[in-house]
Amino acid sequence: MDLTYLWAGLAVWLACIGAAIGQGILTFRAMEIMGKNPKMSTFYLTVTILWVALVESVAIYGLIIAFQILWTEGLQWMTAVGVWLGIWLAWLGVWIWEWILVSWALEAINLNPDNKSKITTFMILFLALVESAAIYGLIMSFQILSIENINEYVAVGAGLAIGLAWLWVWIGEGILAQRALVVMWRAPELTSFFLTITILWIALVESAAIYGLVIGFQILWTSAIIGAAALWAWFSIWLAALWAWVWEGCLVGGAINSMYRNPANKNSALAFMILFVALVEVLAIYGLIVAFKILS
Repeated sequence: MDLTYLWAGLAVWLACIGAAIGQGILTFRAMEIMGKNPKMSTFYLTVTILWVALVESVAIYGLIIAFQILWTEGLQWMTAVGVWLGIWLAWLGVWIWEWILVSWALEAINLNPDNKSKITTFMILFLALVESAAIYGLIMSFQILSIENINEYVAVGAGLAIGLAWLWVWIGEGILAQRALVVMWRAPELTSFFLTITILWIALVESAAIYGLVIGFQILWTSAIIGAAALWAWFSIWLAALWAWVWEGCLVGGAINSMYRNPANKNSALAFMILFVALVEVLAIYGLIVAFKILS
């Protein structure tokens, strides 16, 4: 039995089932809110259609990758696994956090309709950042498929480098963006301030995902690499970045709560948050250095 066919089928099936689940949950949520506030049904419908269109693109990516796996001659099944991991782990975070973000944005608009324009703008910004993850995974999967006679472990290591990096980034970005949206509708007068903090932290987390992308490409471009080295390079950057993302998320989340409860002290809280986050960010850089050393 050729397991390549199995992974091609999983690529499109998991993409479609994830998109269907996310679309179904959000559409149900939107209809529920429309029933509570029928005067804003048109506005809620527009937001829902926008998100459904974004998630639908993920299913299309799955179809493209499935066809590409089937059309690549002589592809080993473990290489197909690497391709699948690179794109599927990217999709997973996109589905989950996009529908969570839109769901919370709809709830925030329902509770504070006067602030709906700002909330919608921020929601679109956060969605665009999360959506970029799927595009990175797509690029890495195509890169793996473009290399002839690639070592199977190298393919898996490259796929994991980008896939798992993005998985944690989406979780961190999604949780923080959701927290920020909640605070924005509770304290609309501080919306611009909280938006600045959220963008700052998302940019830091995004850089960690770029580390994963860099290591993924470095694994693929290193000539005569030993397969096990690819896996250990991925492991070093992933674990280092994991703890950086977790604790940066805790720090920023706590800082947002502190500023919300005590706005008069927000500048001091912001200064300390930036200092602590910078110290934690060093962990990801250490992991990147070790990964490069392994590959050298």
